[in-house]
Amino acid sequence: MKCALAIKILRIAVVYTFFSTTVFGVNPENSSMVDIDGLCFEQAQADADPEIANKFSAKEGPQIEKEEYPLVKVAHRNVMDLLRYSLVAKTIHVANYTPILQHVGIRVNWFEWLQNVWKSPKKSYGVGVDCHSIGPIQFSIDAAYQSYQLQEKDCNYNSNGYYGLVALLYVMHPNPITNAYCGIGYGHSRFDVITTFNDGRTGSNQFNIAGWMQLVGGSECRLVSQLYGGMGLGIGHLLHSTENNNDRQVLNYYVPGYGRIVNKLMLDVTLYLKWSISFLEKKIVI
Repeated sequence: MKCALAIKILRIAVVYTFFSTTVFGVNPENSSMVDIDGLCFEQAQADADPEIANKFSAKEGPQIEKEEYPLVKVAHRNVMDLLRYSLVAKTIHVANYTPILQHVGIRVNWFEWLQNVWKSPKKSYGVGVDCHSIGPIQFSIDAAYQSYQLQEKDCNYNSNGYYGLVALLYVMHPNPITNAYCGIGYGHSRFDVITTFNDGRTGSNQFNIAGWMQLVGGSECRLVSQLYGGMGLGIGHLLHSTENNNDRQVLNYYVPGYGRIVNKLMLDVTLYLKWSISFLEKKIVI
């Protein structure tokens, strides 16, 4: 009787070991088969021997159900991750490079250059440069050579020299093809005044310096690619000038870049063309 019981227990143990190994090693997803075999094996042992039944009853059943085999799952996951990382294209997001100096524009006052062809008492030759940085701030420089000849009743004088105007502007973009700007600038002129009197007196040559503040405003419109047409308006106030000429007949001389010396407030209108060079196209592309 005991021999038959031992053979029966050995047979059940071999069958349990075979099916449990086969299920977990080959097809871990069939957990229901493992649970059924385990329950049959425990029931057979409990029916055969009370001592064995007590041993198995002391064990916790959920331990068999919660038993995991991480080697199989981790190996499967690592292989899939390796294939995904090596074969699937990955997107790289890189912010565009924004240069500090975004635009450089070269301005030409075409109306003044056109006046030089006519028989005008004023001749002007100059250009302007606009430097647009990050944000709405723009730095502008104007430089020119200007001469003015005036024939009056008692004397003739010629005022000629150089001037420069530096302005800090705030630029607004109401739409993609136009922009408007406003700001403040400072102008400085160094020039000579050559006076010739009609009553036989000898002429005089004087070197003068003048400076003024100017409110600047205007707008621009894109005509073609990189070419803009604009109009600027300036209101200048004379701050200082050389006062070494005591002759009343030549007190109303012309200051290059500003206007008549006797006018403490001057209005200036300019019509210009601007060629704009952009540095925004230079971006990091991957």
